[in-house]
Amino acid sequence: MSSMNKLLILATLFFTLGATSQENPVLWKIDYNKESASIHYKAVIDLDWHLYAAHLPSPDEGPLPTEFKYIDSDHYQLTGQLIESKPIKTFDDNFGVDVSYFENSAEFSQKIKVTSSDQFSVSGKIYYMVCNEEMCIPFEDDFSIKITP
Repeated sequence: MSSMNKLLILATLFFTLGATSQENPVLWKIDYNKESASIHYKAVIDLDWHLYAAHLPSPDEGPLPTEFKYIDSDHYQLTGQLIESKPIKTFDDNFGVDVSYFENSAEFSQKIKVTSSDQFSVSGKIYYMVCNEEMCIPFEDDFSIKITP
C-alpha cells in the first residue's frame, strides 16, 4: 500500500471518528397531548447550528430532511401528515438548492388514533441532519413515549 493511500485512510479515519464523537447539538423533548391526540416533538438547537426541516423544497437534493420513523403497533395509527413549525427558507450555495431549516428551536407534531384501552408506548427513531459553518452531521435518536388512553 502506498504512503499516499495510507495517509488517505488515516485522514478518513480521523474525520469519521471526529464526526461520530461530535456532541449532539440538538436536545429533543417529547410529550403526548391527549386532547389533540398528538405527539409533540420540540428540538432545542445549540447556538450556531441549524436543523433541517421535515418538508424540504428539494427533497431529493441537498441536505437530509428530519424524519420520524415509528415502530408498527396495534395500539395506534398515525393520522395525517407531520406538522412542523415555520422554518427559515433560503438558497444554500453549498448544496446548490433551496433549503428549509430551523435555528434555536423547532416543533413537530404527529396526530395518532389510539386503538387500545391499555397503556402502551409509541417508539421509533428520529433521523436528522444538523449543520454549522464548518460541518454537517447526520444523527439518529431513539424515542419512546408512554400513552395512557
